[in-house]
Amino acid sequence: MEESRQRRRRYFSIALATLCMMSALLISVTAAQAEDSIEVECSLKVDGDYVSMSNVDVYDASEAARTCNAVYMDCKGQCIGCYIDENGDESCYDTGGKKFQK
Repeated sequence: MEESRQRRRRYFSIALATLCMMSALLISVTAAQAEDSIEVECSLKVDGDYVSMSNVDVYDASEAARTCNAVYMDCKGQCIGCYIDENGDESCYDTGGKKFQK
């Protein structure tokens, strides 16, 4: 009986330690992802002007337009993705991954 109790305590301790480690890992991964992502504004050209659809987070700026078009059906493959670069300029990418200034 005592051996059974010790075994249950050991399993409980292992399970609790595993839960704590997984929680810590999840928190650190979430924080790392938030730091590495780039917020991109998805815009659609309508009558010569760009209309903002909404924003998405990307991890590679050159994928901005492709991500916008994949997320927002209203883009119909025509949206660009723009963000403010390290110089404070608005840099945009088209669906081909070509960078340009808006």
